[in-house]
Amino acid sequence: MEAKAGWGELFSGYLIVLCPRGQPEYGDDMLLYKWPKIGHSILGTFFCITFIANFTITYVYDLVVPSGNILGQPEQEKYNDRYNDYFDLIYIKLYTRIGSYLVGLALAYCLYRRKQNNSVKLNLLTVSVGWTVASAIALTCQFGLYHKPVLSLVAACFYNALSRIGFSLGLACVIFVCVIGQGDVVNSILSWKAWIPLSCLTYCAYLIHPLVQTTYAFSLRTMINFSHANVIMLFLGFLVITYAAALLTSLLFESPVIRLERLIRNKFAS
Repeated sequence: MEAKAGWGELFSGYLIVLCPRGQPEYGDDMLLYKWPKIGHSILGTFFCITFIANFTITYVYDLVVPSGNILGQPEQEKYNDRYNDYFDLIYIKLYTRIGSYLVGLALAYCLYRRKQNNSVKLNLLTVSVGWTVASAIALTCQFGLYHKPVLSLVAACFYNALSRIGFSLGLACVIFVCVIGQGDVVNSILSWKAWIPLSCLTYCAYLIHPLVQTTYAFSLRTMINFSHANVIMLFLGFLVITYAAALLTSLLFESPVIRLERLIRNKFAS
């Protein structure tokens, strides 16, 4: 898929915007840190590009939003065609998905800048307001369309243009407070050691899960009965099968390559 093929290009952008020397340890040489006006301008420009791209494509092609009450659509067949157009024109395109990556770049810069300046902890009011705003934004982007089967075209344009960025901002706020040591209970849950084995499989699971879902979808010969129970069972089934396949893939391909890379690096280092 094009979106996956573009992550190398995004990493190149990371090196340009954050680490021109190609080494993250040279933090003082970051473009955002050394020339903040230029760095901020680049980030702002790309934010504008991805917003305009999502908004314009949605408006020109009369696309739908990717979530909401799908079964409540008045013209189901027409909706399915518009959803397929959304997938082809927005979902898999790099320039429409880059907003989340830009939020990550901005978060990395903020954390580095805070570390360099030895900033003090945030006061309780700031943390509380931050949690409230971040939760509201993230939950609105995720569940705001639950009882809204039909949106106007302009509303759909704004949702497609801002939902990914908004959800990423919510997650970025959670990461920020956890990294600076003020995440409390949330940080304890996210730092639970039981997550470590699963975290090592996330990229393989990311690559494999579309194959699992597509294989299941293409194997269907009849319509499935839509219910919360069925969706939960499908989710759990996809989760278990995906991570089982990810474990096998990691053991056969990812882990050997990582070990080989370490051996080569250690040999040249010595």
